[in-house]
Amino acid sequence: MDRIPDDPAARQAWLQQWAAEQEARVSRPRRRPVHDLRVKLAIALETQAERLDEYLDRGLDTAPPVYSIPETAATDGVIYKVTPFHVLPRALRAVDAGEDDVFADFGCGKGRIVHQAAKRPLKKVIGVDISPELVEFARRLVAEHQHEYRCKDVEIVLANGGEFAIPDDLTIAFLADPFRDKTFAEFLAHLVASLDRRPRRLRMIYLHPSGGAQVLATGRFRLVQWLRGGLRDSRITRTAIFEAIT
Repeated sequence: MDRIPDDPAARQAWLQQWAAEQEARVSRPRRRPVHDLRVKLAIALETQAERLDEYLDRGLDTAPPVYSIPETAATDGVIYKVTPFHVLPRALRAVDAGEDDVFADFGCGKGRIVHQAAKRPLKKVIGVDISPELVEFARRLVAEHQHEYRCKDVEIVLANGGEFAIPDDLTIAFLADPFRDKTFAEFLAHLVASLDRRPRRLRMIYLHPSGGAQVLATGRFRLVQWLRGGLRDSRITRTAIFEAIT
């Protein structure tokens, strides 16, 4: 009807029909924005990646962070977290890693990234961590799986990331947000000093790049690519690829 009826009975029926139509309209599912669909897809992909992580970690035990972290390692407010298995392969393809590359994982933890990298034909793979317990675990992992590695020069070093002497042949640095503030500033200073001593093509794979602005502020690196993944801890998993300016 175009207007409300004058008759009381007809008016009551009209109002009941109108109320039913409004309720149906409100309860009708709305078209979800594209952003919501992307978030759902990201969550689904991340769920599958986590299931794959559980499968790939069998026999390695690199997932649970069961070891205590020294007090000196926690001063920059970073807690040890494991890097998902799907991150490194994609990142190494992005930086075009090859047999002439020297790779280092800063904050290597239990050695998952070192283990993954060593399965590729790299020249050398280095893991650096401040925790004696984690370094011991990583060294044991490397020793037990050495026969699987295409890279035969694999080393785990016990050191503070801000004090570690950057090798002048390092060409790929991997960081999963291992340290911040003073430690990260010291790390960058050592990295720049190494570039000054020996200019070369140096790439940085930086997962959850909280210090990305600091990297660019050195004036020695440029951001060349963003790699995006699924959702983790309610935020988009992001990996920044930086390259040294020579």
